[in-house]
Amino acid sequence: MIDKEKQIETLLYGNPLDFACKTLGVPNMRNHKYSKVFTVSYEEVYEYISVHGLPHSDSASKYSLDEGFHYFEEEGKWYTFFRERGCIYNEQNFGDYELGKKYIVTTLLQLSGTGLY
Repeated sequence: MIDKEKQIETLLYGNPLDFACKTLGVPNMRNHKYSKVFTVSYEEVYEYISVHGLPHSDSASKYSLDEGFHYFEEEGKWYTFFRERGCIYNEQNFGDYELGKKYIVTTLLQLSGTGLY
């Protein structure tokens, strides 16, 4: 069995499709679900980030010009948004620190394209 930590790192930082095909022995993902190929749960991913921290975000503020999903922590609150073509979408802030982390983990898993959320 493939180490769960390696699977989580792939979901958060890597290429899940490549990992599934090359490491987990799945010839392609056309007839498979990621939830059946990867053997980690959302709860295990959340536990991992509770110990190791969230993946690094290039954003330290709302003024980052990079496109994509951004999140940052400031004074005990999480701030999140998507930037596309210079516009900010779905801007949120979370006074509840844990709720913010859960939203970020869910969004990162959704963006991995795996359906593990």
